[in-house]
Amino acid sequence: MSPPLLSGSGGSLLRGCFSSFSAVRNAHFLASVPMKKRGVEGTLPKDYFDNKTVVVYFSAGWCGSCKFLTPKLKKFYNAVKESEAGKSLEIVWVSQDKEEAHLEEYYEKNLPDWPYIPFGDENMKKLAEKCKAAVIPVLKLVDSDGNVVHDRVRADVEAGIKADPVKVMEEWKKLLKQ
Repeated sequence: MSPPLLSGSGGSLLRGCFSSFSAVRNAHFLASVPMKKRGVEGTLPKDYFDNKTVVVYFSAGWCGSCKFLTPKLKKFYNAVKESEAGKSLEIVWVSQDKEEAHLEEYYEKNLPDWPYIPFGDENMKKLAEKCKAAVIPVLKLVDSDGNVVHDRVRADVEAGIKADPVKVMEEWKKLLKQ
């Protein structure tokens, strides 16, 4: 079992920190979060996540269960991205590594060019709190306001790679429209 990501409840200060921004500015909740991505100079544009199906992946290079899940997630992602339905899929990686070098090594060696929050950025903890990510690995489907729409994404991914990943993606899109 992986250790918990958060040591406290976080209090009411963090509650709604992302959704209040998107409601006021009518922007995706991640628009205010600096993100990096392999092949992109600097941070991602503020409209990068508009009209995207966003899955947030909390993991770390030191986590054995994460090392087991990551190849499955990559296989699922690659299968879905080849379809019309999957063109909108974005997986945002939120590392729980303890050192920047470990984050960078795991990203470069094990992950596709998924967007990620830079090491040490306060939004890593805020997003973990918002998504109630208490242990890793965990995957959450979130809407544009940052609300968790579906928290059984890992089970979907594991079932989807055995059956039909595109069908899973279509189901996620339906959940986001509700």
